[in-house]
Amino acid sequence: MTIKAVLTGDLVHSQAARDVLAYVDGLHEVLRKLEGRFAFQAETYRGDGFQLVPGDASEAMRCAVLLRAGLIAASPATERWDARIAVGLGQVDARGGFGEAFVLSGRGLDGMKKSRLALFSRDERLLERLELATEFVAAIIDGWTAVEAQTYFLQTLAGLDQQGTADLLGKSRVTVNKALQRANARLVERYLECSRKWIEELLRHG
Repeated sequence: MTIKAVLTGDLVHSQAARDVLAYVDGLHEVLRKLEGRFAFQAETYRGDGFQLVPGDASEAMRCAVLLRAGLIAASPATERWDARIAVGLGQVDARGGFGEAFVLSGRGLDGMKKSRLALFSRDERLLERLELATEFVAAIIDGWTAVEAQTYFLQTLAGLDQQGTADLLGKSRVTVNKALQRANARLVERYLECSRKWIEELLRHG
């Protein structure tokens, strides 16, 4: 058995979407953009549900944040696309098909009511460090506009600086800077760095 991260999620208000197929296609496109970075094979089910296991468990929260950012960025003008994502951290079978992390993630998603991003683990120290911070970050993302999400998504996924992001978007550096400030990108990045460090610690001692 080894410790892995499992992300289980579903699309928000998919049945009320004007074009459900476009929404699901949007999910597949975001997953396609992320799979190279996070080395996962995603499975989709029930049309609007998905599950994936990042190759590096310490990058699980970054993967979840970017997945939400990518969906929000792709939203059509009249709707908001987004996902609920439950991240489970725990033991899995060596073949990767079942185990504690899958149970934590699946049950965690079933129990999520209002939050759209949550972490589930049996490691109390990890939860003490990250559970509340994850709620704050989820609330920050809830407030992102499509422009803010797109700016954050492109810069983070491509590893660009602000000028590189501005060039990619065809916008000024000042515009990109303001969008990242409104998105509280600096705080989100601090959270993601802390989450990576603390999950790595769990992996070393787990």
